Amino acid sequence: MKDLIFVLDVDGVMTTGQFLYSEAGKKYKIFGPHDNDGLKMLKNRLTIEFISADKKGFSITKKRIVEDMGFNLSLVAEDNRYDYLQEKYGLSRLIYMGDGFYDADILKDCMFGI
Repeated sequence: MKDLIFVLDVDGVMTTGQFLYSEAGKKYKIFGPHDNDGLKMLKNRLTIEFISADKKGFSITKKRIVEDMGFNLSLVAEDNRYDYLQEKYGLSRLIYMGDGFYDADILKDCMFGI
């Protein structure tokens, strides 16, 4: 395992944050066309992982992050995210990118927050 861990929250960081619904439910998320470019440059230097709390849209997220981009993805409830990351990686070597209320403490306590 590489020394530094870069964990990114998916929704709102890798997407526009929009969920597009039909009468049948959640159907789409909007990802940027070049969202993987910078990560490809970093993947040999950092361990890169993704987390999402979106149960209903997890299959959409899995398609983009795991199948298309080739990164690991975990489904982690927002209110459990801090403890999950602390236990799995430790915060002292964690670079974290998030955009939500539950990300605030992680951003404050990790090695580098974005």
